[in-house]
Amino acid sequence: MMLRLLALAPCAAALVAPPTAQRTTRLQATVAEATGGANAALIDDLAARTKDARQQADDLIPCGDDADLKTWLSRFIKDGDVDAAEASVRESIDWRTGEGRKICEAARDAVAEAMSEGAWTNKPVQEKAPHGSKINAFFAEGRVMNLRNKQGDGLIYAIRAGDIDDKALMSAVTVEELADFFLYAKAINERACSAISKKTGTLATVTTVNDLAGVDLLGDASFRNALSAASKRGDAYFPGLSGPTVLLNLPRLLGALVKLFTPLFPESVRAKLRFERFPLGDAGALSTQSGRANLSDYIADLLG
Repeated sequence: MMLRLLALAPCAAALVAPPTAQRTTRLQATVAEATGGANAALIDDLAARTKDARQQADDLIPCGDDADLKTWLSRFIKDGDVDAAEASVRESIDWRTGEGRKICEAARDAVAEAMSEGAWTNKPVQEKAPHGSKINAFFAEGRVMNLRNKQGDGLIYAIRAGDIDDKALMSAVTVEELADFFLYAKAINERACSAISKKTGTLATVTTVNDLAGVDLLGDASFRNALSAASKRGDAYFPGLSGPTVLLNLPRLLGALVKLFTPLFPESVRAKLRFERFPLGDAGALSTQSGRANLSDYIADLLG
């Protein structure tokens, strides 16, 4: 169960407006670091190799200019392996232009409408979410919340798992419908991170905060399956978005297991995982400005 919860943590939710530039955090690379130096030649090579595929995607990827394209491609390159990056880009575009087309088109249109009057409004994002009419109510009142981090150079995704009635939710939707909902959220966040990166010069990521206070360890397995499916596919189609993961208020049994298993994780995994105890407030706290400020201040202090 503990390992499953760790695997599910990075799923995403609704979007907030791209923020204005503020100070950056060294937990994230800068855009210059991601696209310059030795990476510049790798990105140019990757751009040339994938030009034919990207022409098919058109505006299903958030690349308004050449700088945006280089930032987007940089997220696919790991350990300098351009062959693997090319395969990942093509897999992502195949999904965007095929099975995921409606999801990506909805995200594109939702962001455009949300920003159409200058100030951000979240209503179009909720309205255009796949199966949102069935799902949104279960995540309302701060149960699932996306907000800007205190520095303004990334997003915080918070889920209060113990406050979600997963059994009722999964009686209203299928695993596939919920997975589509979370993939749509990934597409929304990709566009948000692209805008943030352009404004701040930081390669924006999403810090996931999963509050497990009151979680039902025997909760609905289909809910976990949907989260798992969306997480795995989302990391493949939208790479480079996941930042640190903070698991809060683990039940005592899981806390004991964490002490046993955490040393077995690779250093790269442990560097992005934090197990902490911090009260987020009563149910609905994250739907208030003070509750969101409390969380963003805490994450800023915790991660630096």
